[in-house]
Amino acid sequence: MQRIALPSQIDRVIVGGSLVAGAVLVPVLVVLIALLGADRISGPELVWWLLALIIVAAALGAVLLRNVVRAALCLVIVALGIAGMFLLLASEFLALVQVLVYGGGVTILLLFGLMLTNAQDDPVVQDGSQKPFAFGVGIALGAVIVIAMTDATWNTGTRSVVAFRALGDRLYRDFGVPFEVASLVLLVALVGAIAISRRDRDEEEVA
Repeated sequence: MQRIALPSQIDRVIVGGSLVAGAVLVPVLVVLIALLGADRISGPELVWWLLALIIVAAALGAVLLRNVVRAALCLVIVALGIAGMFLLLASEFLALVQVLVYGGGVTILLLFGLMLTNAQDDPVVQDGSQKPFAFGVGIALGAVIVIAMTDATWNTGTRSVVAFRALGDRLYRDFGVPFEVASLVLLVALVGAIAISRRDRDEEEVA
């Protein structure tokens, strides 16, 4: 059986990302293990700090990398890290939804859109006039999150078990319209990517 090789672009991302992750995570992991051995942190806290570091590093990669395919792959890592956070909170359903919807559906759809529109032909994202506005919006959103975290009261709720029947009623009956709107937006994005790719191919055939 002939082995199918990975695309060179994805192969470089995996190798480079593994080297960078090893160079950053190994020292942090040594420090965290030392703190765990000294009883300064617990096992769940060790996992939380590792996931937090991975999420922050992948989020920076998704924002700062100029190659859109590599940025999308970093987005996959962010989604998987957030799913791990949900597992630490004993929210298995939210972790599963995070993996299936964001890590699987949304990101794979984004990758398909990039591939269909021949994003590899122009992988460098140019800075536009909207960059200062986006920077201001990011600072405002960060300030809102910080204020919400400081004003929130933590560890005041009681853990309860919700039946899947009640969860399904809330999701598909009370929030059925937003659920369908989200699926329609994803469908429109995929159809638009296919339409753009077909138009480019038609123009190439005419030329």
